Amino acid sequence: MKISLTQRIFFFTACCCFLFIFLVASIIRSSGLIELAIEQENYAQSLVNQTNILKQLIISDDIYTGNYNSSNLQNSQKKLINILKVSPTLTPQEQTLKNSINSQNLSVKRLFQRINENKLKNASEAIKTHLKARLIIQLETIRSDSEQLSHIAQKNINKVLKEEVIFIVIILGVCILILTYGAFNLVRIFKTSMNEIKEAFKTNHSGHFEEIKLSNHTEEFDSIANAFNVMNTKLGETTVSLAVMKQIVEERTHVLEELSNTDPLTKVANRRALFERGHLELSRAQRTQNNLTLMLLDCDLFKDFNDQFGHLVGDEILVHICRICSKEIRDIDFLGRYGGEEFIIVLPDCDVNGGIETARRIQQSLADHCVSIKNKEICMTLSIGLATFNDKHKSFEQLINDADQAMYLAKENGRNRIEVYQDKNLH
Repeated sequence: MKISLTQRIFFFTACCCFLFIFLVASIIRSSGLIELAIEQENYAQSLVNQTNILKQLIISDDIYTGNYNSSNLQNSQKKLINILKVSPTLTPQEQTLKNSINSQNLSVKRLFQRINENKLKNASEAIKTHLKARLIIQLETIRSDSEQLSHIAQKNINKVLKEEVIFIVIILGVCILILTYGAFNLVRIFKTSMNEIKEAFKTNHSGHFEEIKLSNHTEEFDSIANAFNVMNTKLGETTVSLAVMKQIVEERTHVLEELSNTDPLTKVANRRALFERGHLELSRAQRTQNNLTLMLLDCDLFKDFNDQFGHLVGDEILVHICRICSKEIRDIDFLGRYGGEEFIIVLPDCDVNGGIETARRIQQSLADHCVSIKNKEICMTLSIGLATFNDKHKSFEQLINDADQAMYLAKENGRNRIEVYQDKNLH
């Protein structure tokens, strides 16, 4: 089955997009796992810090005195309970540690309530010391479990980072391999096919009409090879001489050049040919310091003509405008279609006065020669902007831009006008 270069490129691009999406999804997933692990570690550290505060309060205060204010201890214990209530998603091992911390915290709460109710007035000092030590031991157990929880969270962060970095590196490596292979394969097919066609042309030039046999079959190059082989067959059957074949090739090349440089509708120069000629004339003007004027013409209300009479009539109007312009300009002037209903005329060896005179001739000729459509005379008008080459113009595009500004000024001032670009910096 033949696979076209377009299909190969599409498949190659689709694979690259899929790998990129997969890579982005992996990075997003990794960031989520790392964020969760960081939340777990922060959660564990909060438990450790709050437990240390409780432990410090019990160690530093005498909780058995009659006037002991237990509000600070109670507030700290409430904060610890609140921290335990609001926890991120935990692993089974972390959840087991959290359950142990909850159990220890409940024991601390009950024991402190018992001490706080009557201060153990009738208890001996040994019992008081023992109960206070139990409080501290249970808090130390909570702190130890919290630190273990923090240690597990830190291990999870390191594990996730290591695994995801390895995974992303692998995906990047696969992407690079696929990109390299795909690019190399496409270049190889293109280069091999072009060389085979080139060799066939050389053989053909020597008078041996052999068929092209491609090593790699693609729709694009196969169509070229088939066309070439058909031509070779016909050449072999008619035994065309080398001189005649050269003449045919030159004629066809000339036709192709004309087609590539001509606007198919108006038959004037297209944008490509216009810019080639424009750059040439600008370079000549820069070298010789001769005058160069650019005229940009825009058909007024062209959209209204299209909407009212249809695009076929609009095309006929553009052809008519080009016919008028071609008659009114000199042989050395160059007319080209800039785009849509806009045209440019390059006027070598012509100053601004000559440009204005040419523009007036074109406008007058358009007024004298209207187009008859459906028994109705339609007279078009043009808004024309003129710009003359000076030292500030470093490129043909800058000259076009100045003429374009003058043309828009003509539009703003009522259409069917001629405006000359005035550079304020030159005054």
